[in-house]
Amino acid sequence: MDIQNHHYGHASVMARHAGLSRPRHVRGLLQHGWTVESPMATHFADFPDVEASGRRELFVWTHHARGWDPAEESRRTRAVGAPWAYLVADAALDLTPPGEGTLIFPLHGSHIDAVVGDQAALARYYAETEGPCTISVHVEDLGRPEVIEAWTSAGHTLVSAGARGDVDFLPRILAMILRHRRVVSNRLMTSILYAASIGREVAVHGDPLSFAFESDAAIRRIEELWPELHGSRTDGATVQAIARDELGFQHVLPARELREAFGWARPVSPGPAFDYWLRAPLQKALNVVGVGRRDEGFVAAKGRPDPMLWLRHPLSHLPRGLPRRLPQVDPLPEPLHVGDAPVLP
Repeated sequence: MDIQNHHYGHASVMARHAGLSRPRHVRGLLQHGWTVESPMATHFADFPDVEASGRRELFVWTHHARGWDPAEESRRTRAVGAPWAYLVADAALDLTPPGEGTLIFPLHGSHIDAVVGDQAALARYYAETEGPCTISVHVEDLGRPEVIEAWTSAGHTLVSAGARGDVDFLPRILAMILRHRRVVSNRLMTSILYAASIGREVAVHGDPLSFAFESDAAIRRIEELWPELHGSRTDGATVQAIARDELGFQHVLPARELREAFGWARPVSPGPAFDYWLRAPLQKALNVVGVGRRDEGFVAAKGRPDPMLWLRHPLSHLPRGLPRRLPQVDPLPEPLHVGDAPVLP
């Protein structure tokens, strides 16, 4: 019912598992990334009334996360597992080859919330502690020459998983991780959990940097809630169990149940399509100009963001036509070299 369902090719991965020939509109909202707090106040904040009528559901990755408790939420959620869990299960890949070298996922910003800190110093730190690494540059940073320069100047190789709407985004992340022995970040994030969930060596160390409106207490909270994942060395079995809980591997649905949950049991989805093309964009537009209503938890934690932050990139929030194919998994697609990767979000 909203474009966020299709971020990083998530709905496409789910459609593949469900046995569809192409992605479709979802009967509700699908969590589109791991979060250190409740998805209600992050991913679903623009739609506080979804779930109220029962016609649309809020699909989260797990009900076993450390960062939030579904029992304390005012809205009901349904745990279905992360798209990553479906991809790993459906790809049926050999996960045992150890890979070579270190892959780094640096903290990335967005056109709404920029990263603050010295990325050049961080790049040099990793060159000293990890050696020359492969750096996965997020689409939000592809158009920032200063970020690219910081990492290339330190001797690292830069690749990308592609644009946010690319159906092959998640398979490219899987391909990157499988090629490397070790996966590192300066901040606990989704990609670290992805790697840990399939048994790769992971570590979170280095300057965590920060977002423009982020407090030191918020950064400390992440380290306090997930201490096992922080440091230059971690215990493989421990972090794998944590990652699989956070990603909801235990909630993965069989194909038939997934089709029923997402409203894909029937040939067409007129209601979710109407939401996608009209209702959701209108709701977000009203929120931007201050007329609409956001989740109370979001407003309490972050206030009302400056509308200009959205209006500088208005097209990035508009719906686009759905992909006409499913993700490639056999073989997995090659990561994109920076310079070849699209800059559009």
